[in-house]
Amino acid sequence: MLHSTRLFVLLGLICPTVAFSRSLPFTKLQHGQYKKNNQVTNLNAMGGATTLLTTTNSNLFRFRGGQQQEEEQVVTEKEPKASPKASLLSAALALPAGGLTSFGKFYATSLESSPIATKSVTAGTIFALSDFAAQRLESRGGQNDDDKTQMDWKRTIASGLVGLLYFGPAAHAWYGMIFKILPGTSLISTLQKATLGQMLFGPSFTCIFFAVALLQSGSFTLGNWVTKIRQDLPGAWLAGCGFWPLVDIISYSFLDPQWIPLFINTCSFVWTIYLSLVSNRSKSE
Repeated sequence: MLHSTRLFVLLGLICPTVAFSRSLPFTKLQHGQYKKNNQVTNLNAMGGATTLLTTTNSNLFRFRGGQQQEEEQVVTEKEPKASPKASLLSAALALPAGGLTSFGKFYATSLESSPIATKSVTAGTIFALSDFAAQRLESRGGQNDDDKTQMDWKRTIASGLVGLLYFGPAAHAWYGMIFKILPGTSLISTLQKATLGQMLFGPSFTCIFFAVALLQSGSFTLGNWVTKIRQDLPGAWLAGCGFWPLVDIISYSFLDPQWIPLFINTCSFVWTIYLSLVSNRSKSE
């Protein structure tokens, strides 16, 4: 009776253990050990025989991990996204910046390879645009509709040729010479360069501009040219004294010599509008 009782007790302990062990995945190791995910969770010793059992919460871990991933995914999806308008605005702002950078690299390369041609084409383009703007200003003050709509393209082309064939090469030679004569960057050297520009380069350019204006109008003679210079050069020179010295101080003080003609050409857009108005004033009167 005693042996039967012990047998039933032994079977009662072994059966739940076997049933529980079959319900969990085990990896059998050497020496009768059972292990999973490097975690030992249960140790049953019976009758001197040692059985190493492992239980793991890998399913629970996977469940919690999956739940955490799902929660993170939900949070990520709930994060606000950039609106299409903001993306389009950023792209629109990036395009001009990228275009200016590309143009700057192209222009710098052109200056190194062909400095005179690059400066000449730049001057010709700016001079033509300046005359176009001057004619638009003149048309606003016209007496009739024909004066308001008619464009003199010969005059615009002539102004562009002045920049292309004269101002571009002349400015290249002038600024190269002036930096050899006065290489310093002090205030006194800058004022000396500006004074020489106002005394020599500025008046000579204005006289050439007057001559071309008379040529394109078909009224050029040596006498007409001298008369035009006597009438309009003093006023243009005085107006230039209030404009070009400031431009010269900025260019000589802060810019590299190779970039000065580009800066001068940009500033000459305003000045050439004034010269176009002065050069063609007699025709409108």
